[in-house]
Amino acid sequence: MQDIPPFAHSRGSKQKPGWVTVEGSSFPLGVSWIGEESAYNFALYSKHAREVTLQFFEEGQLNQPVFEFSFHYLHNKSGPVWHCRIPKEELGKARYYAYRVGGPAPREGFEWHLFDPEKLLLDPYASSIYFPPSFDREAAMSPGCNIGCAPLALLQDIKCDCDFDWKEDLPAPRHDSDLVIYEMHVKGFTQHPESGVRQENRGKFAGIVEKIPYLLDLGITAVELMPVFQFDPGENNYWGYNPLNFFSAHHGYSSDPFACRQHDEF
Repeated sequence: MQDIPPFAHSRGSKQKPGWVTVEGSSFPLGVSWIGEESAYNFALYSKHAREVTLQFFEEGQLNQPVFEFSFHYLHNKSGPVWHCRIPKEELGKARYYAYRVGGPAPREGFEWHLFDPEKLLLDPYASSIYFPPSFDREAAMSPGCNIGCAPLALLQDIKCDCDFDWKEDLPAPRHDSDLVIYEMHVKGFTQHPESGVRQENRGKFAGIVEKIPYLLDLGITAVELMPVFQFDPGENNYWGYNPLNFFSAHHGYSSDPFACRQHDEF
């Protein structure tokens, strides 16, 4: 069953808000900004979870959440999706968020269950990820709490113009016989000074943009990027073929990994 859209309402309206406004929507997954309500909607798929908590953190204060929300399975769950709607004013200066998820212990048929409510977990649908200075991938793999050492999802700033309209930005694709494809690694393409790219843009998405005239001069009609998904910076992985999040552009290819420049520049 599809969610019913929230009722339109204003501060002076006596109309009660819809249940979606109170309990959140199960779609879309991830975090969404609801402008007419000045609120964020969160939705997380976890079929076997028994408890879910959202925690929010301020910049420079990553060892203690400034706000948390515990999902109620009767009010904030539709099928396998946990959801909630949180007004922005309740989050204060929160900049990042993560989940804590508890569930059943491993058993026959579910040997791979590794629920640990002490662990901070990334939103798999996060669009940008922040790695704290104390990031430690070992903390995620060993027992115990990893707060302060865990990567966090960026709570997108509502003032940041990160929404790119993909409609009608290009003419129809060329026929296969007319394609001239240039496959490239984002970092390797411009990281060397001889690339002629400005120093701050070398090895970044913005560096590729600088080289578009060069690509056109070569007769290139399509660019095929090697993996651009967010991968673990502590893994010593150059190529990015072991992604951490499939909906986040890699922060290392952004000129400003702490804001939402990944989205803009990609």
